Parts: sequence; C-alpha cells; structure tokens
Amino acid sequence: MRADTRGGTFLGLLVVLSMLGPLTLNILVPSLPGMVQSLNSTKETVQLTLSLYLLGMAVSQLILGPLADRFGRRPVVMVALVIYTIASIAAFAAPNVELLIIARLCQSFGATAGLTLGRAMIRDLYDENKSASMIGYVTMAMVVAPMIAPTLGAFIDSHFGWRAILLFCAMLGVPSFLIAALALPETRPVTLIAASAKEVMTRSLGLVRNPRFMAYWGASAFCSGIFFAFLGSAPYLMIDVLGQDKRAYGFWFMSLSLGYMVGNFISGRMVRKLGTDTLIYWGNIAGLLGAVLILLVAGFGALSPLALFLPAMITSFGNGLVLPNAIASAIGVDPKAGGAGSGLMGFGQMGVGALMSYLAGHTTTTSAMPLAEIMLVCAVLSLASGWLSRKPNPQHHEPDKA
Repeated sequence: MRADTRGGTFLGLLVVLSMLGPLTLNILVPSLPGMVQSLNSTKETVQLTLSLYLLGMAVSQLILGPLADRFGRRPVVMVALVIYTIASIAAFAAPNVELLIIARLCQSFGATAGLTLGRAMIRDLYDENKSASMIGYVTMAMVVAPMIAPTLGAFIDSHFGWRAILLFCAMLGVPSFLIAALALPETRPVTLIAASAKEVMTRSLGLVRNPRFMAYWGASAFCSGIFFAFLGSAPYLMIDVLGQDKRAYGFWFMSLSLGYMVGNFISGRMVRKLGTDTLIYWGNIAGLLGAVLILLVAGFGALSPLALFLPAMITSFGNGLVLPNAIASAIGVDPKAGGAGSGLMGFGQMGVGALMSYLAGHTTTTSAMPLAEIMLVCAVLSLASGWLSRKPNPQHHEPDKA
C-alpha cells in the first residue's frame, strides 16, 4: 500500500502510533510504589516492570529496523500492534510479578514499532534538515502522551486499581491497529525492495563501524539516559521521601513534557538556520546545566518538588533539541539502511535509558545524590559524543527528497 505521504494526515498518523510506546511506559509509573505491597514484592523487583520495559524497547528496535528494511515498514508495524494488544491483556491477567514483568517485556516490543519506524518513514521521504524539523514536530506532539500518562495512570489506579491500567492499554491497541490497517502507507525506498537479508544485515553492521553514526548514537543515547535516570528515581523521591501523592507526581511530571515540547518546537523552527549539529551542542549544554543543578540541590540537602523538577525540565528541554537532530543526522549517514539506523538509535536511547533507570532506581534512598551523579555522567558523555559528531560544514543541505 503506497499512499500520499505529504499531507498532515500522514504526520498525524505517525504521531498516534508513536505515542503508544511512551504512554505505555509512563502510565504505570505512579503505581510502582503501591505495586510493591499489592504483589508482595520488593521495590527493586517491581522496578523491573519499568527497566525491562525500556530494555525490551531497546532490543526490539534492533529487530524491527532490519525487518522493516527487508519486508517493509507497514507489515512490521501491523504485526507489532497485534503483539502489543495480546501482551497488554496478558499483563492485566498476570497472577504474580514475574509473569507481569514478562508480559511487560512483550508489550514493549509491540509498542515500539510506531516510534521506531515512524522516524524511518520520515527519513525515507525527506532530507536531513527537513527530517529533523519534522521529527521535532512529531515528537513535540508525541510528548502529550508522557505528559498525560502519569496523571491518567494515577486516576485509573485510584478508581479501579493498577491492573485496570493494563486493560486500558489493551483497549488502545485495537483502534491503533485498525487506524494503521486503513491509513498507514508504505514508504520503504524502492532500492530496498529487492534487497536480500544478507544485504540488509551488511548495511546494518556497517553503521556500527561508522564513527560518525556512532557519535550521533552516543549523543542520543546518553542524552536520553539523563531523562530515564530521573524517571527511575523521581517516583520514589516524590512519593516515599517527600510524601507527595501520585496525582502530585503526575502534575510535576508534566513540566518535563513541557520542557521537551519547547525544545522540539525550537528545533523544528531553527534547524534550517542553525543546522543539526549546532542544536545538538546547545541541547547538550542544557542537559549539563540541569544535571549540575540537581547535583547542587542534592549537595545542599534542599530537596523539594520544585528543586527536583526545575533542573529536570531544563534537561528535558535539552533532550528536545538533541534527539530529533541526532536521529535525523544518524539515519542520514546511510539512507539505504534507514530502518536499521532508526532501530540502532532507538536501541541506544532505550538500552542506555533502561540501564540508567535501573541504576538510579536501585541506588535511590533518601537522597538525590546518586541520581545527580548518574545524570552528570550521562550529560558529559552526551556532550562529548555530540562534539565528535560535528560535520565540517553543518550548513550543507542535500536535495529534498519530498
């Protein structure tokens, strides 16, 4: 199925499909502390429903990208949505935390397709700067999902229990599948249609050996690590340490989405003028500033909701500048491996994010210092990677593909 992909309908569809992954990730976060007692488990074990979900999103993108290069973007998305719906039902019915973790892992695989392949589909059609702009606008709209997800999850939990959240996810999977079946076009480049599995794998492995691609990979991965480290610690710091309720956490979490949206908006408006590398650099500076501020808050023992979330909002603003530009630039290193490139970038974001989320959640006690240290290390590594990725002429524009 090849359809017109130049209008707002196409981007709107990509927004809907891309929202599924982050919404499903964040909607359960406010319930994590309460699930410890409900499942007769420990904080560290329940944390795996978040950390391994992220890991599942990471690993699945290594699989989804090459599969989309080989078989097409559309069929891979369709199968993934079926997996997502079935896994959500299994998570709802899971009798213990172990089976819940397994179901969440499968759920993450299906939820990731729209996020991964949406970026590849944009890069299939447009040049580097145009792609960065469009990815920025898509993700600006997409962050509505994590903005409302904690509040929505807290509401469902308060009225129906945390299991109802997973049933709600299953109910999202069905219309997502139907919308994709009716309206999702195929954008895979003609040059990939006849590519063999061996050719696809060769191109995919070539990206890992490409220093420029890996520099963009590092900028994207460690920039995301800043956010996910915060995500792993913030619920416990807010609810257990500061005594805030789940609804308050959901309210404060919206500030992160606001910062990210502003960064995305600026990226979409300024990328043609400044170039992708300049925006990556300043985004990394914002991430470093936010990490340093949280370090100061932890060092002076001045922890409060505002002192915790204001620096995090600055780092989220930096994410909004770094991610769309690093992703578009990385996928453009070899457009013939667009799906694999998008998958590898997503693997970096989610894989490093899962690790940082687990480390932050595992080390959090009554202080934000472990979180601050993890965020600072990620910020420095992202800044260094972004510097290494800089092109000799960042204002160079390749011809628009659209």
